[in-house]
This record gives sequence, C-alpha cells and structure tokens, in this order.
Amino acid sequence: MISDFFLPDVGGVENHIYILSTELLRRGHKVIILTHSHPPDRTGIRYLSPGLKVYHIPFPTIARSATLPNFFTFLPYFRAIMLRERIGLVHAHASLSSLGHEGILHAHHFGIRTVFTDHSLFGFEDAASILTNKLLEATLANVDGVICVSHTG
Repeated sequence: MISDFFLPDVGGVENHIYILSTELLRRGHKVIILTHSHPPDRTGIRYLSPGLKVYHIPFPTIARSATLPNFFTFLPYFRAIMLRERIGLVHAHASLSSLGHEGILHAHHFGIRTVFTDHSLFGFEDAASILTNKLLEATLANVDGVICVSHTG
C-alpha cells in the first residue's frame, strides 16, 4: 500500500488503508505500507498492531499531508523496498498522493502489478479538479485494476 495519507494522520483514506491492510493480513497476505515521514521523529520502519509494517520515507510534506512529486528521489527507496520485501502488487490510494502516483509509475516499469483506489470527490467544474482528473488519466493508463470509492470516480 502506498499513499501520502496514513496514520498518525486521521481521515477516511488513512482509516481505509489501515482497515484494508489489517484484513488482508488476517487472511494471510503480506502487507507493507509506504508513506512519508511525520516530524519530528517518525521515519524509518514502524510496526502497527497486528504486525503491519510501515515504511516512513523521509520526505517533507506540503499542504494537507501531501508530498511534492519526487519522481527520481523516490525511486531508490521504492526499488530497495520492493526488492527487500519481494513485492508482487502495488496498491496506491488517493488521487492527491504524489507517492501513490510515483509508486504506480515505478511499479509499472519494474513489471509489478498495480491497483489504484481513488477516494476523490472531484468533479469537472473547476481548474484544480480538471487538472487532477488529467493526472489520474495519465496514472490510470498504467494500472492493472482500479477501485473507485466515490460516485464521481
């Protein structure tokens, strides 16, 4: 699972990723989460109950817990984690998550299967929504599966 939006921040996407991950663990799947660091001290690897492994990549955040796009800066972290953990599927969440978009892009180039879950409620009435939908269009060209949580999606 890859997203900028994860615990200790609180929200619908954060809770969805945690609950989905714990349910997959309960069913016998291996699940790890990649997200950004949370200052002052949450970097590196942490474990959450019930044994959920979380990688906090040392990237600073901008507005609302999202990171700036770091396509080539993220690649060494992503590659090392994918090889170390022997990942076979990348599941990214949230249309405003730079890490999610980058994870889909890199996974596609590594031949790893991908799934994208869109939690957005973006419409088509303003410039920001239109630009975000164009970004989604580019990202979704490289995925094997899509889950849309909202009716707009």
